[in-house]
This record gives sequence, C-alpha cells and structure tokens, in this order.
Amino acid sequence: SVLSIFIFCMALLFTACKDNAKVTTQNGTLSSKMTKPDKKKYYNSSDVVVYEVKYKTDAFKLRTPDSDLIWKIKLYENKVKISDNEENLNPYEIKKLDNGESKLEKDDMTIERSTVEDARNLVYKIKAMPADQQDIIVAELMEKGF
Repeated sequence: SVLSIFIFCMALLFTACKDNAKVTTQNGTLSSKMTKPDKKKYYNSSDVVVYEVKYKTDAFKLRTPDSDLIWKIKLYENKVKISDNEENLNPYEIKKLDNGESKLEKDDMTIERSTVEDARNLVYKIKAMPADQQDIIVAELMEKGF
C-alpha cells in the first residue's frame, strides 16, 4: 500500500540521516558514516578518514584510522569511564550523582562539577584530550543517551 511505502521511505531516510551525521569540531566539520554494524568512520572535509569508532554493547572506542586505540569509553547506568588503554586503568570518570550534580574525577580527585543534564560536556574538561576528540566523544555520548 501507499502507506507502507511511505513508512519504508521515511525509515530509510531516518536511517540514512543517522548514518551520515556531521560533527562540528574546532578544527572543522567531520562527517561520519557507519561502515559496519559496529563501526563508524569520521571523515574530514577532504573525505579522508581521521577517526573510527568501534561499538560494543556497553562501550565504544575512539580509534585512529589504522584502528589503534585512542580512548576507550565504558558506559554504566550513571557513570562513564574514559581511559587511554584497553584495561581501563587510571580512567577519567564522569558520574551522575543523586543530588542532580555530575562530576569529573581522575584518581579519586574531582576535576570539575556540573549538572546531571550537562554531564557529557564534562568531557571538555579533560585537558589531555584534543578538542576534536572531545567533540566526537560528546556527540557519541549524546547518541547513547548519556
């Protein structure tokens, strides 16, 4: 029927939009495309792959174009751990607290506090992380509903 064709086309359009997202970074706009069910690649304006994201059920990894780990992001119900190693050693932690606050910690030291609604933006307070990587991780956390 016409309705089922319309619904199919809208679903296809929605999927295409989701697969080809754009992230505006401080170094320009990156476009992204799902290249496998569990992998997304980010391209610069010259259509060169600059990053890839590999997804797992409860985590994702930001990697180089050669698949080398840059950051591992492990997702929990009210917390995110961000580390530069597979073992999640010495991670940054963004925690959503029961009092409506969130905080960024490293080695049990609080770096910054914010609101629960703004928790993912605490990634911008991780000074060891370049700005374009921060932008991608914040966009990915938003997509994951954190």
